[in-house]
Amino acid sequence: MNTKALQRGFWLSFWAVVTIMTVRGAIIPARLRNLRITSLSGIGPVYATVSWGYSAGSRPVNVIFDLQCAGGATGSVTVDDEALEAEVPLIGTARAGEAYTITATLVYRRLGWTFTHQMQASGQLG
Repeated sequence: MNTKALQRGFWLSFWAVVTIMTVRGAIIPARLRNLRITSLSGIGPVYATVSWGYSAGSRPVNVIFDLQCAGGATGSVTVDDEALEAEVPLIGTARAGEAYTITATLVYRRLGWTFTHQMQASGQLG
C-alpha cells in the first residue's frame, strides 16, 4: 500500500472517533449516581445533606430534589449543574434510622429543547 493512503486513512479514522466522542458527550445526558443523604444537622430547622455524582455525558441545567422521610419530614431544594452536594431544609422531625425517599428531577436543555428525567433513591438516615 501507498504511505499517503495509510496516513489519510489514519487521520480520517482519528477525526471520525474524535467527532463521535464529542457529539456523544454533548448530546447524551448525564445521570445521577450515588444519590444519598450523608448527614442530618441543626436543632431548630433540621437540614439533610444530600450528595451525588454524575455519569459521563452533559450535565443537567437544574436538579430538583424532593425528600420525604418515613416520619413525615419533607423538604425540597433546587441546584444547578455545578453542585455535587446540597442541604435540604426539612419541615417536620427526622430521626436517625428512619427510611427516606429522594425524588430527583433532572432538567436538561438540548438543541433548544427542554426535557426532564426523574429518578428515585431510598435508604435509611444514618
